[in-house]
Amino acid sequence: MSWEKPATAAEFVQRLRELRLSVGQPSLRRLQQLGGRTTVPSGDVVDALPRSTVSTVLRGSKLPRADFVSVFVTACLVHGKHSAEEVAEVTAHWLGHWRALYAAGDGADLVPIPDAPKPAVAPRQLPFDVSLLVGREADFEAAEAMARLPRRENVFLISGPAGVGKSAFAIRWAHRRLDGSPDGQLYVDLRSARGPHSTANAVGALLSGLGVAEADCPADPRRRVDLYRSLVADRRLLVVLDNASDAAQVRPLLATGPHCRTVITSRNRMSGLVAREGARRMFLGALRPEAARTLLTTVIGEEYLFGARAELAELAELCAYLPLVLRLAAVKFADRPEQGFRNFVRDLRESERLVSLALDDDTETSPAAALESSYCAVETGAQRHFRALGCAGQGEFTLEQAAAVAGIPLPEAARLAGLLAAEHLVDLRGDRIRLHRVLQAFARAKAGIADDEPTAACGAGHGSLQLAAW
Repeated sequence: MSWEKPATAAEFVQRLRELRLSVGQPSLRRLQQLGGRTTVPSGDVVDALPRSTVSTVLRGSKLPRADFVSVFVTACLVHGKHSAEEVAEVTAHWLGHWRALYAAGDGADLVPIPDAPKPAVAPRQLPFDVSLLVGREADFEAAEAMARLPRRENVFLISGPAGVGKSAFAIRWAHRRLDGSPDGQLYVDLRSARGPHSTANAVGALLSGLGVAEADCPADPRRRVDLYRSLVADRRLLVVLDNASDAAQVRPLLATGPHCRTVITSRNRMSGLVAREGARRMFLGALRPEAARTLLTTVIGEEYLFGARAELAELAELCAYLPLVLRLAAVKFADRPEQGFRNFVRDLRESERLVSLALDDDTETSPAAALESSYCAVETGAQRHFRALGCAGQGEFTLEQAAAVAGIPLPEAARLAGLLAAEHLVDLRGDRIRLHRVLQAFARAKAGIADDEPTAACGAGHGSLQLAAW
């Protein structure tokens, strides 16, 4: 080991890195164990070498505090099996170098080493559990069976189309599993009205839930992730990441501790997360017709449905059996029941109002708003293909028919169908593509505002003529 005097704080930190390397590069966990525990001014007993602090110091260039230097050097030397005499002598030598740099002014901006954050209470951030969640018992049984599989990975993905109720399902499932997370539950919605949240903002929200003040959050996103993972490593937590856009957004947010479970909801299939991180995935589909009718009846009330069972079944089908659309339609009618249920269903059938259903005091909750982020997530060519399919006047196609509608080669039609299916904008099974009524209405609505796209025009366009030729 060279004892040449370090000239700067950055050189001092480089020597600390070299010391760790020279004794076999003990892991951060090992250093934390060797560092032992210490009592901070608040009276709490905490780790003397928290992994997040060691990572912050060694990645930086500022002079660490003397107490850190003493414990870190001692831990490294003990790991390297140096004698007690050598440990005492070498540690004293390091502190002598530290004092020289500090006296020269290099310690004016010491690396802050905050007390390990310990929230007064375990975080309980799960949103309200909706009371009306029908037709999902088989799905809950499937989720429980998936969770019982003897696998090391603790990442669970709930994927499905917009409006299918992924968030409500995940929140109900999380509430059912509270006993498995005595150290708390964290929740973050990864989508806002302006689009997906950045990883840095999402990690900041998770750190806040763990009691870390904003001022103590590292500015560097990578260091934020390191701190988050260090804090949750040994806790029994449940983390819900709602409305994720893609695998790249959630990868840094995965809790790596053996006792932490992460539940993700997304319209994206996130096949990469399944392949690389071993996420356990389940698909949530639309309700069965009888469950959809039950949901409508519960919200609307039996008294308004007397003699209108056929219209009730039709409304459920118009809503594609999607819980969000069913609820919006039911509440929309319940707001003005004097219009009559049959008239209400007829108006939805004969107009494009279905996709724009929204409540007077909550215009952001509508089928169109729910589908918009999925639509924006796919490339321009896939958007154009989606609009063309929606304007073709039917809801089901073979890949050959879909290619003819859009006027594109069959391989390209297959590729675009795969992109749309990944965001649940179409249902792709084998060589058949299906768009339910809500998707068709949304595609026609998008085509109506895409005047600069000739292939998007509705009506008797060239796509419809080509389809007829098939």
